[in-house]
Amino acid sequence: MASNVAPQDFDFSHRFDATATGFDQEVNSTEWLTGVTKMRRRIVQKAHGNVLEAAVGTGRNSDFYDLGRIKSLTLLDQSQEMLDVARAKWKKTHGEDKQCRLLPWSALDPVPPPPADSNDQGVEGYDTIIGTLSLCSIIGPSLFLRNLASHLAPRHTTRAVTSDTSPDSNSAPPARIYLLEHGRSYYPWLNKILDRTASAHASKHGCWWNRDIGKIAEDSGLEVINLQRRHFGTTWSVELGLPERAKGKDRQQWLEDNRRTMITMRAEVERQRKEGEEYMRKQEEARQEKGALERWRTEQREQMREKDS
Repeated sequence: MASNVAPQDFDFSHRFDATATGFDQEVNSTEWLTGVTKMRRRIVQKAHGNVLEAAVGTGRNSDFYDLGRIKSLTLLDQSQEMLDVARAKWKKTHGEDKQCRLLPWSALDPVPPPPADSNDQGVEGYDTIIGTLSLCSIIGPSLFLRNLASHLAPRHTTRAVTSDTSPDSNSAPPARIYLLEHGRSYYPWLNKILDRTASAHASKHGCWWNRDIGKIAEDSGLEVINLQRRHFGTTWSVELGLPERAKGKDRQQWLEDNRRTMITMRAEVERQRKEGEEYMRKQEEARQEKGALERWRTEQREQMREKDS
């Protein structure tokens, strides 16, 4: 029976384990030339309060955090190899910083809460969540965002310290999710190219660059506060916030509704994972059979040449 899972739903995230040590060298020049490095900086410098970066990778945002605005920083990645590179990079840049913890963790699973201290009175979630080039590399991007949404603070829980904010000020930015992603273009002709090359790119790099980031954001149940696009529409900068019912008296019902939706999504993701693995297994078997057939043909040709000689 044919698989119902589209190629862009296959899970190639394990590719990052193999590419972690050389990843930065491979993308440094491209990101700098295309302005992605500057876009990373602009997004990450908005972080304040208790901060979560999901799918941190090799820690390419480490230099951009304004630690004066941050109470705690939690960096997650499911690839231990990527996280090891990020840890070494953070230590080199910031030393042994007690504000920061790096955890081997998939952001598709329930996320650990911000670390508590003696001054906290019931921290309700993260004030800022950062995701840069993360939706392309996970098997359930809408589930990823819904899960992060459930860990976003319904109101600002810690005061961000800035040059124009006094220690006694109660004013602070609202809790937000900031994303920098690459995905589908404005233009059909470019989308055709992305679609045609997506499988090969994902197989090599673990990244599906033809996903519809706008649709993923809509399916997350979050409010799109701001959305900007560059590079023919393929680079997406997205600011997301909680809907009103997630911040007021209906929050508990929103959390329950979101939890039920995530249960359904998790089941679908698991189905996608299994069907994708089965498809990949059959593809590998077919490649091996083709290779065996080619070797047999080569042997037959060699034998015929020997007889002729």
